[in-house]
Amino acid sequence: MGYQERIQRLAETSQPRQEWWSRVFATPVANMILAMVADCPRITPNRLTFLSFFLAIATSVLVFSGDSLSIIIAGMVLQVAYIVDCMDGQLARYRKTASKSGSFYDKWSDFVKFPFVLVALALAAFHRSNSVLPVVLGLVCVFLTVYLPYLKLFADREFGIRLWGGLSGGGFLQRNLRFFLFEEAQWYLLVSVSLLANHPLSGLILIASTQGLVAIARTWHVFRLVRIMPDGTGMSEIAQTES
Repeated sequence: MGYQERIQRLAETSQPRQEWWSRVFATPVANMILAMVADCPRITPNRLTFLSFFLAIATSVLVFSGDSLSIIIAGMVLQVAYIVDCMDGQLARYRKTASKSGSFYDKWSDFVKFPFVLVALALAAFHRSNSVLPVVLGLVCVFLTVYLPYLKLFADREFGIRLWGGLSGGGFLQRNLRFFLFEEAQWYLLVSVSLLANHPLSGLILIASTQGLVAIARTWHVFRLVRIMPDGTGMSEIAQTES
């Protein structure tokens, strides 16, 4: 298949991401690279998933070293990891080889590599300041990174509550307001910016404050909706009864 044919096929099989940083940077770059290598048999979606994972772990090692140049390089490596992370699913759709195992590997790697990078940020900031603040912020960031996906999944599965469903549309305002929901793409962006600025502590502050506000808003939203439900009845059960 020729280069132009690959571009057309990638466009046809593309599944646009809603996250702001993915739409304006990572996904276009990922598709540009895939247009050159999508038919290479040695490059598979699962291999790309694990490559992204190991690049994120390499970022953690570079950050933990504490050297200024290593930390700046880590910011660039983390963005490469995200570009690769955007390539695996797109390649699977292009080749029509999407699988449950591939989806599992992708989600598993996210939940492992995010805490690794956050712990490295906290340790690097601690060694610089010798203050307990980076450690506290690191613990808060790791907690929120685990808590927010759990809250989203639990609210949806148990009570049929879709958090921020109003921002899932394709309109200009909806798409760009999603930046403030602090999704995966924004995590990569904020951490990378703090590393490129050689200031790990600022990354922890940004993540803790933005994710904290989102966690408070989402938790309040779920509590408010659950409170008005009949006792012992989730929204999905109500829908089944009514139908």
